[in-house]
Amino acid sequence: MNNLEMEFKWDGNSPRAFYKMRRALQSCADVDSPEKVNITDTYLDDEKNSLSAQKIALRVRCENKKWEVTFKTKTEIKNGLAVRKEETLKLKNVNNLREALSFLHRKKIWEGIDTSSVFPRFTIKNKRTVFDVKFQKSIAQAACDDFEIFVCGRVVKMKEIELELKKGTLNDLQILAQLITQKSDLKIVKNSKVKTAETLLKLWKL
Repeated sequence: MNNLEMEFKWDGNSPRAFYKMRRALQSCADVDSPEKVNITDTYLDDEKNSLSAQKIALRVRCENKKWEVTFKTKTEIKNGLAVRKEETLKLKNVNNLREALSFLHRKKIWEGIDTSSVFPRFTIKNKRTVFDVKFQKSIAQAACDDFEIFVCGRVVKMKEIELELKKGTLNDLQILAQLITQKSDLKIVKNSKVKTAETLLKLWKL
């Protein structure tokens, strides 16, 4: 199913950033109990970087031993708001990355994307803490991400905070994001995880 993902992002690398986010949310919204999730995302392309040239990100995700493939239009972050189109396909009877890649190679074309020769470019391993947030008439999901980027044989550790609209209006999300920024003093993120990984890939492949 087509979906338009809308979320705000903040830098989580400053001291006690996750605590500041949680405290800011609790001061202006109803916050559910947190849940911890381990996620491994592997981003794919072909030898010619055809998907990147089309501003498409193709990702295989393993979350709680369940596998799926997602494509997204490249993220553009404006004043902290990231908006992108995405579509996800659940991968049944897939137990590892090799089987996921084999599935994509056999499928050849998915949603107009040539998957016949894609291979891993970089991987992001994420220890995520998520909790639902109710604000006015909308529901969002907050995520505190403690992640590692594996690219060109190197590892980069970073932290990031996201607030994604799940149900309701963009206006509610924008108001809540503005309140959080004011109350937490957290800095808005200018580049997504994927953009950071791609920048490192280009830099270190030289």
